[in-house]
Amino acid sequence: MKRYELLMASFLALAVLAGCDKEQSAPQAPAPPTAVAKPPVQSVAPPEEVAPPETPKYVYMVEGRRDPFVPLVGKQTAVVSENPLESFDLVQFQLKGLIVGFGEPKAIVAAPDGKSYILKKGVRIGKSNGVVRDINRERILVEEQYQDLTGATHSNIQEIKVPKREGV
Repeated sequence: MKRYELLMASFLALAVLAGCDKEQSAPQAPAPPTAVAKPPVQSVAPPEEVAPPETPKYVYMVEGRRDPFVPLVGKQTAVVSENPLESFDLVQFQLKGLIVGFGEPKAIVAAPDGKSYILKKGVRIGKSNGVVRDINRERILVEEQYQDLTGATHSNIQEIKVPKREGV
């Protein structure tokens, strides 16, 4: 058995020697890394002042252009009235009292601003150009005029009813 081991060791040595080339040297281990010198720290200059952004070059010119919020059909003009009764919608008024019987009938209404106003026939009331047409014991009739999309003028009769009595 010693012969067998000796024979195997010799074949192994021959194989190693046959594999080595005389010109080729054994691989060398990589050189240990050397410390790399860091460049010296340079001082940082303060940031330059940034100029404010330029103003936009586009400016909207109103002259010669139509107002985009005005409806195209049925031109409506905003009428500023000195009459405080025309600055509120008709449904915002509350009927407080009626004076019927002697002379011309009159009514007292409370506006949303907290003030009370006296109405009689022909007084303008409401934002829709309403005119008081009749005052009786049950209600006040107000005729409002409006324009539809075709431009035709229509009239509408609205009523402010006497509130129901509570208690008695």
